Amino acid sequence: MNVLTATALDLVATYGVAVLLCVFVLEGALVGKLIPTRTLFVAVVLTAGSDAFAFLPVAAAAVVGATIGQSMLFVAVRRFDVDPTDFRAVPVDGARLDGADRWFDRWGLPAVAVTNALPGTRGWLALPTATSSVSAPRFVLASLAGSVAYAAALVALAIGLEGAFGVVVAGLVNGAVVEGLLAVV
Repeated sequence: MNVLTATALDLVATYGVAVLLCVFVLEGALVGKLIPTRTLFVAVVLTAGSDAFAFLPVAAAAVVGATIGQSMLFVAVRRFDVDPTDFRAVPVDGARLDGADRWFDRWGLPAVAVTNALPGTRGWLALPTATSSVSAPRFVLASLAGSVAYAAALVALAIGLEGAFGVVVAGLVNGAVVEGLLAVV
């Protein structure tokens, strides 16, 4: 587990799901995905346990946070003409953005939902969608649908890991149990 994930887990343990919400807002707003949100999400679900009342706030924070972040990116591009490729911290090149444009041109708004459900492509279509005629509410719904599918898949993965290893993680125990399980992820 890298230092960023361990630090985020410590913050979630201290401050709760609000930290996860903030992390996913950042994940949604950044193109290029610099934050290991997938690992953090699975670790927090493992820590919370497989009870629906335990992991539902975690999933809700991830979905709402990613949707808010992507909406912020959408508005920044559409209203303020922000170009994320101008920022050195964002690892995006023109070829990758051209690919996102082609996907959006070919598949339209459903591609936003599909790419949001897939690791590695989440948020990529916010840029071409923002420069199109798609309304902000329609973009938000497509983003939300993809994020719900993504969170559901990660919850299923976490519950599957918990069941496969016969481990119920009640706490981080210095991160050792979660770190060992997440080496698989």
